[in-house]
Amino acid sequence: MRIRRLVATGVVAGMLLAGPLALADPPSAESVLASAAKAGKPGKRNILVIFHASWCGWCRKLEAVLSSPSAKEILERHYEKAGLTVLERGEKEALENAGAEELLASIAGKDAGLPYTAVLDRKSRRAIATSDVSGPGTNIGFPSRADELDAFVAMLRKGAPRMTAAEAETIRAAFPAPR
Repeated sequence: MRIRRLVATGVVAGMLLAGPLALADPPSAESVLASAAKAGKPGKRNILVIFHASWCGWCRKLEAVLSSPSAKEILERHYEKAGLTVLERGEKEALENAGAEELLASIAGKDAGLPYTAVLDRKSRRAIATSDVSGPGTNIGFPSRADELDAFVAMLRKGAPRMTAAEAETIRAAFPAPR
C-alpha cells in the first residue's frame, strides 16, 4: 500500500512539474503581437519586436542591454516589447513562434541574421523602422560600432517620436562602448 501511494505521488508530481512545460506550445506570432498591441494601446506605444533564437549569443547580449534597468525603463515608457523565436534547429524548432519566420521575411529580414529588430505600428502592425541599415541584408544585429549604434537608436526614436534626446542617450549608454 505504501509503495503504491509513493509511486502515485511520484507520478502526480512528475505530471504537475513536467506536464505544463511539455504540453505548452509557444504562442503564435499573431497572438504575441495582438497581446503587445492591446497592452500598448493605452499609452499609444508601438511594438518593439526582437527576433531571436536560443543558439544566438548576440541575441542574448542585446536582450541583456535592453533589459538593463536604465534602458528598460525608457523602452517600457515608449514601447510594448515582443520577442519572437525563429530559426531554431533540431529539437529546439518546437520553441519557434508559429508565423514568426513569415513575419520576419515580410519585413525583409529573413536572410539578415539575428538578432533582428523591428518597430511595428501597434494598429496596422506594419514596420515603421527596422534594424536594416540600408535595405535588405544590412541588419545591424547587435550594434557594436558607433555607426550601428547611431542607426539602432535612430530606429528606436523613429518608432517613438516622443522619446527625448536624453532618453536616447541613456539607451546608447546602456550598450558597451563602440569600437
